[in-house]
Amino acid sequence: MCGFKSRRFHTQMAYEIYHKKLNRADYFSKWDSDNFTDLTDTIKERIYEKYLLKCEVFIRDSFKCQNTDCRSPESPLTMHHIKWQKNGGKDTERNNVTLCRACHMRYHKGKGVLIFANSEHLPAHIRGHTFKITKEDKIDWKKVRSEMKTLRKNLKLQCGLRISWDQIAILMKFLEMDINEFED
Repeated sequence: MCGFKSRRFHTQMAYEIYHKKLNRADYFSKWDSDNFTDLTDTIKERIYEKYLLKCEVFIRDSFKCQNTDCRSPESPLTMHHIKWQKNGGKDTERNNVTLCRACHMRYHKGKGVLIFANSEHLPAHIRGHTFKITKEDKIDWKKVRSEMKTLRKNLKLQCGLRISWDQIAILMKFLEMDINEFED
């Protein structure tokens, strides 16, 4: 019983930042200044917009995994795009749902299904539906990691850059941006 209470307390503390939307200055005041100063204004804005979206989605979903078939509700929470971004899915509250990391990874590896309750708080297009990933949709994480290692190595060789994994993550977010967001 004691372990359960401490785990619940830890979960509440971990997501405390999402319980109340902070303004931009207060949100970034909690960041390490070294990491913050290296970011462009465009990237800072995208990070802040993602934070606001997570606030909306986590609050709407009561900070709980929405998969009714969840086997590990103590797993850390993530935000899942219902329509994947690579297929034109947008970063909106309507296109996102809270899942625990275990359910999210099991789904993307093609080893589990997502079953959503017929609840009023969920977006209408997923209420009461079951989603299963097909073989064509499955993400090959080994291939993605291998490609990122190759990218990191090539950048180091070609430019003499020593790029961190955090910088690669920022670069990947940048590469996900829609080309129409950039205007000359």
